[in-house]
Amino acid sequence: MKKHIKYLLFLPLVMVMIACGGSEEEEVGNPNGIKISGSLEGENANGTKVSLWVFETDEDRIVDSAVVKDSKFTLWTDTKELREYAIQFEGSGDLIYLFPDETAGNIEVSGKYPGLSNDYEVIGDQNSIDYRNYWMFIRPIYDLREAYFMSYQGANQADTSMVNGLKKSIDSLFNEGRNYAIKYIDEKPGSPISWIMLQEFYPILGLEYFDSLDLDYFRKVSKEMQAKYPYSDYYNYVDQSIEGTLAQLEALKGNGGGDLAPELEYPNPDGKMVSLSSLRGQVVLIDFWASWCGPCRMENPNVVKTYNAYKDKGFTIYSVSLDTEKDKWIQAIEADNLMWPNHVSDLKGWQSEAAAKYGVNSIPATFLIDKEGKIIDQNLRGVRLEQKLQEILG
Repeated sequence: MKKHIKYLLFLPLVMVMIACGGSEEEEVGNPNGIKISGSLEGENANGTKVSLWVFETDEDRIVDSAVVKDSKFTLWTDTKELREYAIQFEGSGDLIYLFPDETAGNIEVSGKYPGLSNDYEVIGDQNSIDYRNYWMFIRPIYDLREAYFMSYQGANQADTSMVNGLKKSIDSLFNEGRNYAIKYIDEKPGSPISWIMLQEFYPILGLEYFDSLDLDYFRKVSKEMQAKYPYSDYYNYVDQSIEGTLAQLEALKGNGGGDLAPELEYPNPDGKMVSLSSLRGQVVLIDFWASWCGPCRMENPNVVKTYNAYKDKGFTIYSVSLDTEKDKWIQAIEADNLMWPNHVSDLKGWQSEAAAKYGVNSIPATFLIDKEGKIIDQNLRGVRLEQKLQEILG
């Protein structure tokens, strides 16, 4: 939703079955957890498998599951401490995210099935209500902003009137999300939803448009979350984002000059460690992607085309996957014909250390590194990437 909400709906889920429908545990419940009740509208709801996933530091796992009967289901968390949960509805692709903590009562979720991801109601937990309201507000803005951004990338850069018009529209939509986040964070800086909303401070056009003063909101959220949830890792994620963002801003100073891009070294599909610094002397595109990310897979043919055009001129790609399942990662590499050798992943999904270092909050995300290992541009794709490589490599 952490740095993940924009494309978290595509997260791969390891299908572990924990049958509890009709069991004594379902009736008695878990005294150490929180009860989640669901009420669904729709002829196809009955018989649907429902799973409750929890996202933790080192794993994503199912904590409970049930089958919809008489349009209802019941799930239980295994703790009352703050966690990020997702209710998955097998067969429809619907996911609902919840963020209960010690203040939550019994949670009730309701809506039409299928289609809950687009419109649902939740009561019993203020964090989850706040997230629901945020998601309903921001989803159409994301869709429209992405459409403008795709047009911006494909636009003739010589047509300044069109480019400036698209940029103005993107900036306007960005400010809508940013203003929403500022208002909420000012009111509830210690909320886990404030942590999620920090993504609204990252401009879609690139970190060069980032206002470094906005890091004060990051610091406020980190401080308040550490005080409110001292047992959690959320404030650490915020601190990592601050460090990564500062490093990138420093590297972007001047005309491509600045500090070296943060080092990355992670295993490839064969388990061999591959470092970013080992590619020094080449122009490198760091490409953050995942097998489950639809926009990433759609962009891959363009990445392959660019690689083939410039690989003999000193250009290569360092692909960082935010997958959690090795098999799906490898299958996507093969299916999309990503033939360059530098594929790495720590298989931690949105908990990726590399993503934290580079402040990546949505994918696809790219960073262009010069032969000296310095960041010279970011979020270049398609025509804009080719133009930049033509300028550098001829």
